[in-house]
Amino acid sequence: MKKMRCRYCYQTETTEHECNIRKDCKALEIPSKRRYNTTCTVKETTLCLGNRTFGKILICNWTSGYRWSTAALLSLTLGGFGVDRFYLGYWKEGLAKLFSFGGLGVWTLVDFILILAQYVGPSDGSLYIF
Repeated sequence: MKKMRCRYCYQTETTEHECNIRKDCKALEIPSKRRYNTTCTVKETTLCLGNRTFGKILICNWTSGYRWSTAALLSLTLGGFGVDRFYLGYWKEGLAKLFSFGGLGVWTLVDFILILAQYVGPSDGSLYIF
């Protein structure tokens, strides 16, 4: 005898339904608080009550391929030359950092801490890949 939970389809676990994930979601806040509406469909093998297609609100997790570890490593090793800012897409700050020798080391240290804390992220507003 198999035990089953009685529930509506919108109450199913995330592993029991599939949702349409948006690829063009722009998350400008870090951590992202932006959300979007999508449509989810319950898998064939899941039993539930009600409509098998339902709406759901998902968190925007858009990324364009920037790695947090790469940004932190660049900031630690080549931060005095602005390479970390160039990598993240802040070319104006990168040039200023390059010509000021990393703010004589102060800007380099501050940037390293800000990248470690994920306060400074990619310039396009995407999230880091870990």
